Amino acid sequence: MADPGQTYNTSVMLDHLISSQPQLAVLAGDFVYADQWASQDQRITKALSGKFTYQPKWDMFGRLFEPLLSVVPLMHTNGNHEIEQLPDGRRNNAYNHRYPVPTNKYGPPNPTSFPAVTTSDPYNNLYYSVEVPGVFKYIFLTSYSPGQVFDQSDEQYKWLEKELRLVDRTKTPWLLVTTHAPWYNTYKGHYKENECMRQVYEPLLVKYSVDILVLGHIHSYERTKPVVNYEVNEAGPVHITMGDGGNIEGLYKDFIDEVQASTFFCAHPENYTQFPSYQPQACLSFQQGQYCPTSQPAWSAYREPSFGHGVIDFANATHAFWTWHKNQWPEWQSGDQVTIIRR
Repeated sequence: MADPGQTYNTSVMLDHLISSQPQLAVLAGDFVYADQWASQDQRITKALSGKFTYQPKWDMFGRLFEPLLSVVPLMHTNGNHEIEQLPDGRRNNAYNHRYPVPTNKYGPPNPTSFPAVTTSDPYNNLYYSVEVPGVFKYIFLTSYSPGQVFDQSDEQYKWLEKELRLVDRTKTPWLLVTTHAPWYNTYKGHYKENECMRQVYEPLLVKYSVDILVLGHIHSYERTKPVVNYEVNEAGPVHITMGDGGNIEGLYKDFIDEVQASTFFCAHPENYTQFPSYQPQACLSFQQGQYCPTSQPAWSAYREPSFGHGVIDFANATHAFWTWHKNQWPEWQSGDQVTIIRR
């Protein structure tokens, strides 16, 4: 799941997720949307800085999800709505204190296993890995860190390369990655917003045969075929974008290929100003000479603007079953199903 927030649609999604009886849960960022509330009843449309966000929303989120998270472990990454930047420049403060994760330091456990983010070490609590022996290794990356520019000198990139290199695929067959902002997206909202990260990180994930990426940010559902550099390629991972957890901002419904003719940045990408302050780096890419496609790309396998959740069942070392469940009543439905076969 990703981008749940706290709405009626969130509650429906959560009930369905609990009914799926997962052994663990993944949240690909944008937990609470506290930065869109000035008080219990006063919602604002522009995200507030951390000094002014309505922090009780974090407590409400914890109570809402307690029936699930009191019995199921949660793995997660931060989204843009966790940034909540404070006047002194600190980011992700509420997220870091409420949802600590293993540190990015190597070595045995120690009392500093859950350090706070600092200016000198901004990635603490923002990237880490979890392993279920004999089944999978799951790596969580941040799309957002102070002053982050994606390149191979990036501390997160160097850490990721070490993590991938150390995985013994004969003992840990499946390799998954989650970050908040997707690399492949055919919705108008946030279109190619995380292109800089894709251009730098994708070759590394392909080199080490990452199987699946689970992402959020786009408030709808989309699954790709195995893809590399905007082309169907069995050497690439499957990308599953599911920022459809029920958030207050609503669903994204415009497919970029259906609105590209009337979308300014498709014709003038050099003037593209959609990149927000939390993602200031802009990288352009063109496919068949176009910034925006004119039809659904071949790499996009299934897409639908609906709320829901997904479940991965690892059958064995080579086969996993993915099911996306829509929220629709009276019977919650399986909107998309696929068997993912390891290369």
